[in-house]
Amino acid sequence: MLADIVKPVTTGFRLLFSETRWVFIRGFRRWEIRQMEKRLAEEYQNLGKSFAESQAKGEVFDPKTSDNDLTLKQVAFLREELAHLEKDLEATRAEYVRGRTGEGK
Repeated sequence: MLADIVKPVTTGFRLLFSETRWVFIRGFRRWEIRQMEKRLAEEYQNLGKSFAESQAKGEVFDPKTSDNDLTLKQVAFLREELAHLEKDLEATRAEYVRGRTGEGK
């Protein structure tokens, strides 16, 4: 009888703790993603400046120069990393929900 009364309460506290933990994890991951997005914006800005400088000099923009090539590689890396972090965040949330519902146990 007492166990039937206590079980929903303990389950509620576990759920509350799990959601609180998820909020902190999501907050830190979103912060990391925002930082990478800022870095990506800076790289795009650097690429734009390089393009503008080449146009101002009357030169043809060459993406194969060392600075431009490095910037393009950095942009590609950051885009891949952002996609990975977003996917990982979704997978982590699904894992939390699955663990709470008892699936996969």
